[in-house]
Amino acid sequence: LLQLKQSVTNMLLTITSKYIILYKRAEVRQKNKKILQKEKQKMAEIKVITIGRHYCAGGSTIGKLVAEKLGIPCYDREIIDMAAQKSGIAMSEIQKYEEAALSILKTPINLFSKEKEYPITEKIFAAETEVIMELVSKGNCVIVGRCADFILKNKVKTLNVFINASFEKRQECAIEKHNISEDEVEARLKKYDRKRADYYNSNTNKKWGDISSYDMCLDSGKLGYEMCAEIIADTVKLSREK
Repeated sequence: LLQLKQSVTNMLLTITSKYIILYKRAEVRQKNKKILQKEKQKMAEIKVITIGRHYCAGGSTIGKLVAEKLGIPCYDREIIDMAAQKSGIAMSEIQKYEEAALSILKTPINLFSKEKEYPITEKIFAAETEVIMELVSKGNCVIVGRCADFILKNKVKTLNVFINASFEKRQECAIEKHNISEDEVEARLKKYDRKRADYYNSNTNKKWGDISSYDMCLDSGKLGYEMCAEIIADTVKLSREK
């Protein structure tokens, strides 16, 4: 009889211990769920994805893929066409000067003002700024380059992404996809990287390509274009869940 009582007692203790463990686990899961819900609530819905990129790292292609996955437009070279129409500056001039370094604008430029003649670089930057603001006012979108992260700061919720890749991977891309000769590929990559860095650094007071300047940095050489686009799109979708 004593052995039976002892067996029953041990069995009850075992069952009780198991229930306590299961209860604790459920309690932890519930706490984690509440924490995740709070984090989602804190994360405002992302309206615009801005993409900075190394030359030949695939930023434009990834931008288009993200736009397709989210069902929103992607604006890249189209901004130049719109800026040309808005400013009255010839397309050839915009293509020549659009990523030339200029001092950060202290006051907004009125493109139609005759009181002061502004340098062409400032006119182009002002025209592209107006175009970007108009595009964003129409709805969610992806914008590639043109200091969009700086222009839209504190105006709309953005996800600021930088696409990078190793120099070797970018050389391969330049030769295979852009038909740049092996003799000039290194000089071309360095030239456009420097041009974009000067333009971004002088206009944003941030460092182009530095991880602290962006919300997300992705290596397209290691991840591939599709994976990069998937990560970006999934982040935006998560911000929509409440």
